[in-house]
Amino acid sequence: MDWMIVYFTRTGNCERIAKKLAETTGYPALRMIDDVNWSGFFGFMKAGFYALTGKRTKIKVEGKLESDRIVLITPIWAGSITPAAKSFLDHFDPSKVLLVTVSEVTKPQDVYRSLKRKYNLLGVHGFNRQVDEDKSIKELAEKLQRV
Repeated sequence: MDWMIVYFTRTGNCERIAKKLAETTGYPALRMIDDVNWSGFFGFMKAGFYALTGKRTKIKVEGKLESDRIVLITPIWAGSITPAAKSFLDHFDPSKVLLVTVSEVTKPQDVYRSLKRKYNLLGVHGFNRQVDEDKSIKELAEKLQRV
């Protein structure tokens, strides 16, 4: 299998993007869950704290990873990738991961700069509110064909 899409979502934005990308490419999309309740105001505050302090969570991918290359889709919390995404990268070869970030304002290049010292990622692609989502999904699908 060429690629698999793994996504973590709190609000549904990453799930929407993962499903659109799966529909466009034909690659399967698997949801990743963790062991923390992120709902409500306290969940939001906890998410920021975990992200800022580099905490990890116990994760589970809902399905079988049957690919050497992964598109990992994650939100940005407090300028960083989610604890679940960090946990995933700790257990999967980052050099086979193309990271896709979803954020209201954080630029993917800023996230990539902060991660490249620790992880040797295949690359990064980002979505934020200034981006045409459908056009960006098409560009990402084309990028996956080239990598």
